[in-house]
Amino acid sequence: MPQVCTFWKGRVALYVLLKCLGVGDGDGVLVPGYTCAMVPGAVRFAGAKPIYADIDSTTYNATLDTLQQALTRSTGVTVKALVLQHTYGIPANVVRITDWARRRGIAVIEDCAHALGSRYRDVDGTWREVGTGGDAAIFSSQWSKPVSTGLGGWMTTSDLELARRVRQFRSQQCISPSWREALMLPLQIAVRELFPSPSSYWIIAEAYRKLSARGILVGTSHTIEYEGEMPQGYAKRMSAFQEWLLQRRLADRTREGRRRQLRIIYDQALAAAGLPVLEDAEGAEPILVRYPVRVGNKDELLDMAHARALELGDWFNHPVHPKEANALALGYQPGACPEAEQAARETINLPMHAGVTEKIALLTVEFLKQHALLRSNSC
Repeated sequence: MPQVCTFWKGRVALYVLLKCLGVGDGDGVLVPGYTCAMVPGAVRFAGAKPIYADIDSTTYNATLDTLQQALTRSTGVTVKALVLQHTYGIPANVVRITDWARRRGIAVIEDCAHALGSRYRDVDGTWREVGTGGDAAIFSSQWSKPVSTGLGGWMTTSDLELARRVRQFRSQQCISPSWREALMLPLQIAVRELFPSPSSYWIIAEAYRKLSARGILVGTSHTIEYEGEMPQGYAKRMSAFQEWLLQRRLADRTREGRRRQLRIIYDQALAAAGLPVLEDAEGAEPILVRYPVRVGNKDELLDMAHARALELGDWFNHPVHPKEANALALGYQPGACPEAEQAARETINLPMHAGVTEKIALLTVEFLKQHALLRSNSC
């Protein structure tokens, strides 16, 4: 059985795993060049250097080729780990990449923050859930993830010695949330669940950003994290409330069926509207957290959706999302990942959460049909 250990945020799980894998000063970690800034942030906080690999234009994931190219460029750096992200819930090529990495002594940490329940076909033809093929995996239960506890994350591994080191690190070097954090988070969750409809998305998101920036709410990220600096009290354990809520929500397997059905609705509506439809790679069975769509007028669409109180997502809007992050401080050089940069300019994403009804999904696609400009090389 996989060993599990919980943390205040998913990025903390990544940081602790890197430390317990012996990744430290001067080492390199391969990361996708289409990710949240908190991923390379955790790498830097462990003392290592993020090395960015470009993505495939259709799966939004790093590939074996792009990882090999990134490794070749990383001269003078000992690469000890690889973060294998399953973007939007789309499984990366776990089989080929883990085989390649292990032959080179590179530990594989699967980033399953988007991909709870997604599956891929193994070499023997059996289906495996993401998070079971690498040396370890991280999951997130932040607000926008497949299962939410407001903030939160956990790691899994079948390596008993690694699990022992993680538990020891968690016990000895992680702190508990403050009483204020432990009190505020349940209140924030209760308020957020009063407004589940996508029509409230922009209002809630804007209010959350403003109030958390002023320290009134428990925020997702600290300002200095976007500058590549580790905030005080970064390494925290998950609270008892978060663990209780996580267990309760993980037990609800109906969410996967809802997301599969919503995927079908989007597929059919997008195809009927002449818009790009996501094509699954052979041997991949994603359960999407968001449905990505390529367009030629992303910024205009987001502004229009905001004005109409229609939920559209813009992550990732930079290879090191969000674009307000100091990408240079996080080790990303402009032009390093051209496919990721193009995807950031073109990709919007459609909501897949429990508040999205069939009517809302169809209205969203109708909005895109009326206002989206197809990029010239749309898939």
